[in-house]
Amino acid sequence: KQWYQRRVRGAHAIKHRLHYYMTLNMLGTAEITARNPLNKEDWVQPIPGDMGMDWLNQYVFDIRTAESFLSRYKRRLQLPEEQGPLQQFVRSFEDLDEDIGTEAVPTGQRITKDAVYRLLTATSGACVCSAVISGRELHVAGLGDCRAILGSVKEEGTVEASVLTEEHRTYNPVERERLIREHPREDEDIMFFDERLCGILQPTRAFGDVSLKWSSREKVLLDYVFDETSYIPNYLTPPYLISRPDVHSVTLRPEHKFLILASDGLWDGLSDEQAVRLVLETPENMNTATWLIRNSLSRDNEKRLFKILSVPPGPICRNIRDDITVIVIHFT
Repeated sequence: KQWYQRRVRGAHAIKHRLHYYMTLNMLGTAEITARNPLNKEDWVQPIPGDMGMDWLNQYVFDIRTAESFLSRYKRRLQLPEEQGPLQQFVRSFEDLDEDIGTEAVPTGQRITKDAVYRLLTATSGACVCSAVISGRELHVAGLGDCRAILGSVKEEGTVEASVLTEEHRTYNPVERERLIREHPREDEDIMFFDERLCGILQPTRAFGDVSLKWSSREKVLLDYVFDETSYIPNYLTPPYLISRPDVHSVTLRPEHKFLILASDGLWDGLSDEQAVRLVLETPENMNTATWLIRNSLSRDNEKRLFKILSVPPGPICRNIRDDITVIVIHFT
């Protein structure tokens, strides 16, 4: 249970906080000025389903996070209006990631329970795929190994799957070249040991995971609080992991029918084309996202599906099925 809570802590916090930062950066100055930076209802609607998590409510809406957001609010008022989707997404992602790391450093002499919560959040990682629709313009930001697929049906009936995100993983040659360029002093075999970043992570971009971002001096705090070493061999030029997303924009046309946003777990069992066809073939009264997950896990074998779902969340489950999050947006 503790393993599972630590794993999801960062993802839940980002899910709730990223909306605030995106709203702040994408609204015009006049709209921002009319909103109270310390009143959460002025920015986003509450997300149902997580309200029973007391630790999450305390973390997301407490004094330190409010101070961080207020500081960003004041800085945003000084920025020019001429900012496109790329700059807005990048600023939202990088500002939030920076604040999560800054808030994890205790302000006093004592390590309080609140400080441990923040460190747990900052040391867990999360990949993100986010979409904004403005009129007929679709903007998608990807960070890590999540994927966005635009499903289209041509006039002649041809079905098409268009990938709108990049794979930020160590096996992507573009990402490898970027890391080699940014860390010229590093030994490539060590930096990509076991096909993982520093031998630890497959994603090369993500929120959190400060053990691949902080300096060795800053990481002493992790060793002290968690009583486990954060030592990484040849840790010379951090940060290795970054939170800068790739952003793609598309003008929606009548042939564009829906958008699939999903974590990497879905794509372990489905190709892009399979996912698009499954959305079009979703049975009546069946939730589309649930239908995709069922097919990804079962791979046309219902017994396999039942066996996989019978394993409770935890370390063992991680070796049997990956976590899967799916959102399907149908265009009208």
